[in-house]
Amino acid sequence: MAVSIVPGSVTLIVSPKPSVDAPATTATHMNFTSQPIGVRGTCRIDGSAGDNPAGWTLGLIQLKWIDTDWSYYRGQSNGDGSLFVQAARPPALATASCRDTVVVGAIFIDNNPGGDRTVATAGSPFPIAMSAAFGDHPSRPFPLTRNNTKTGKPNFIREAQTEIHFCTILSLMSPAGIFQHLKHIYWNVHWQARFQPTNFANIAAPWTITLTGKKVDNSANATAAIDGAPNDKRFSAIITAAGAANCNAVMNAAFASPNITESNVWTTFDVTR
Repeated sequence: MAVSIVPGSVTLIVSPKPSVDAPATTATHMNFTSQPIGVRGTCRIDGSAGDNPAGWTLGLIQLKWIDTDWSYYRGQSNGDGSLFVQAARPPALATASCRDTVVVGAIFIDNNPGGDRTVATAGSPFPIAMSAAFGDHPSRPFPLTRNNTKTGKPNFIREAQTEIHFCTILSLMSPAGIFQHLKHIYWNVHWQARFQPTNFANIAAPWTITLTGKKVDNSANATAAIDGAPNDKRFSAIITAAGAANCNAVMNAAFASPNITESNVWTTFDVTR
């Protein structure tokens, strides 16, 4: 018989579930941080005495498919102006759908060496127990101030919103590079808050931080495991595609050159653009 998955042996468990921290300042930044999500998948493969298990690999694939990353700044007074920074729209963000790996071009998650996958070896006796696990804790730093080139005055962060949505897939790969997507989950983190310095002349002093929006705007969520592969066409084509964008590269480029709109007075900007 050919190598196959033992019926009923596939599991995909989220523990711990993700959670978000309240925004907090450093000397230079407003930081949105989260507590780690843990994801662990398992399965067993079986075969006959003559079957070679070498190269069969169980791993996790993570895709990002929604990003919201904007921040609004304004000066101490109306005449100091305001500005809007958008990192989640073109041209700053080249694509919203990407594969989340450390190494550009990798398919399986690679941030947990020694635990992120199992690769079966020749001569291993069947059935073979396999596992794959990783942890993730997204974060976003926003500078406390930006210079407004229209007024020449510092503008201070007034409000920011970040949301990041992922799909994580447990997959078994054959030695020939054929993937079987066994189970998947969706998970996300959300933050939104408003800010006010207590001392404009000393931004290292404590800030007033007010969480905004509904509960979902400052929360993290993860679904139960869903059988098979995801079928959302926004990212199903890039699950194992050789040319899929790398999430770290895409976001580093977006934050290095965000879309910035400036005004010489306090302005209400359209955050959807």
